[in-house]
Amino acid sequence: MKRDLGALTDREHDLLVVGGGIHGAAAAWDAAQRGLRTALVEARDFGCATSWNSLKTIHGGLRYLQGLDLRRMRESIRERRTLLRIAPEIVRPLPFLVPVYGHGVKGREAFSIALRLNDLLSRDRNEGLDPGRQVAESRVLSPAEVLGRVPGIPKAGLSGGALWCDAQVVAGERLVMGFVRAAADAGAVVANDADVVGFLRDGARVTGARVKDGASGGLLDVRARLVLNAAGPATGAVLRLADVASPAVPLLRAWNLVLRRPVVAGQAIGGSDAGRYFFLVPWREAAMLGTAYAPAETIAGPTDVESLLGVAARAFAWAGLAREDVSLVHRGLVPGDHDASGLWTRQLLRDHQRDGAAGLLTVLGVKFTTARAVAQQAIDVAVKRLGRPAAACRTAETPLLHARPLEGSLAERTRTAVREEMARRLSDVMLRRLDLGTAGPPPAADVETAADVLATELGWDASRQAQETRALLDTYRP
Repeated sequence: MKRDLGALTDREHDLLVVGGGIHGAAAAWDAAQRGLRTALVEARDFGCATSWNSLKTIHGGLRYLQGLDLRRMRESIRERRTLLRIAPEIVRPLPFLVPVYGHGVKGREAFSIALRLNDLLSRDRNEGLDPGRQVAESRVLSPAEVLGRVPGIPKAGLSGGALWCDAQVVAGERLVMGFVRAAADAGAVVANDADVVGFLRDGARVTGARVKDGASGGLLDVRARLVLNAAGPATGAVLRLADVASPAVPLLRAWNLVLRRPVVAGQAIGGSDAGRYFFLVPWREAAMLGTAYAPAETIAGPTDVESLLGVAARAFAWAGLAREDVSLVHRGLVPGDHDASGLWTRQLLRDHQRDGAAGLLTVLGVKFTTARAVAQQAIDVAVKRLGRPAAACRTAETPLLHARPLEGSLAERTRTAVREEMARRLSDVMLRRLDLGTAGPPPAADVETAADVLATELGWDASRQAQETRALLDTYRP
C-alpha cells in the first residue's frame, strides 16, 4: 500500500470517500470490493480521531432492549458475529458482569428477563464462528458468585449479578488499518495527509474534490462521479465546503481513561452513577474506564480525568482508583442526541441532491461495532446513484488479512509501517501501526529506535526527529 497522489488524479473515480476513520475505511473497502473505482482520502492519519477513542468493546446491543429497539439490537448482534469471524486475531469474546442490587424493575428479576431475551434474540450469534470465538450464553449469578469474581464490592443489598458475553477488539487501530489495506488490495487508491479543502463542480453537481497534500502543501483535483462524506466529527465542516447545511446532530466530547494496572481480569465490570452505566474493561495488561460525555463546546483538559475518577469513586469504590493510575486519556467527538444530553443511537445517511449538491452523499455513524454494516448501506445507495452494475457486498464474509499485529523486530515493524502502511509520523507508528503507545508512554528506548528508523526512511534531520518525539509525548499530557 503506497501513498501515490498521482493515482488520485490520473483517472475519474466512481467514488471518492472523504474520511479515513472506521466508517470511511469500511466504505472504501466495500466499494472497491464491489468493483467500483474507489479513492479514499484522510486529512491526517487513518483512524486517528474518534476511531482511536474507543473502549475496545464490540457489543451486541443489550442496552437497546430498554427501548425495545430490536432492529438495532439484531444489527449489533450480527456485526459482533461478523467481526469475530473476519478479524479473529484481534477480536475475541469478553464477558461482562453487572452486580445487581435489590429486586423488581431495576433488580435481579428485571435483569433475568433481559438476559433471557438477549439469548433468544441472539440465538444465531455463533453461526460460522470457530469454537474459540463463540459467544457464551447469559446467566444470572448468585451474590456469592459475584463476590467471588469481584472481591470487595459492597455486599449490602446485593441480589446477584447479570453476566453476558460480548466481544473486545484488542487493537482497534489494527482493525481500521485492516479495512484500509483491504480497500487498497481491492484496487482503491488511498492516501493520508490529504485534506479536502473544496469541491469540484459542474453546475449544481459535485464532480470531485480539491485536496491539499499535507507534505508539500500542493493542491490536487480528484475527480469522481460520487463523493461520500464519511468525515465523522468533521462532517459539518466538509458539508460547508459544498454550501450544504450540516445535519442537526450536536457533537459530544467523549473520553475514556487508560489505567496503568489491571484492575479487572477476564471480564468487564459495570457500575452505575446517577442512572448511567460505566465500565471497567480489562485490556491487555492494563484496564480502561469509560465512557464519559460532555458538550463539544466545553473545554477538554485535566478536569476530564478528575470528573471520570469521581464517577469511578462512586460506581467502583472497591477498585480504589486514583490519579496516579491514569496513564492516558482517549478523547474523541461523537454525535449526541438533539439536546446533547446523551449519545445519538442512529446512523445518518443522506443524499444531498435536494440540497443543491447532486453527487454528494453523507454518512454519519455512531458505533464502532456496526461500522461495516453502515458502510454497506452507504455503498448500496452509491451503487444505485451510479446506475452501473456492481457485485454484491461481500465484506461480511471476507477475512481482513491485515487486521493483525505486524511481525518482526521493532525496527522491522517500523519499516513495514512506513513502506506498506503510510506511516508518516512517529505518532502514526507508536499509536496506530505498532500499538506500542496506546496504553501509556512507551519505553524511551522503543521511541528512539522507531524514530531512528523513521528518520532514515523519511529523510528527517535531528531537529525533525526531536520535534516528532515531543509531539508523541504530548499525547500523554492530561
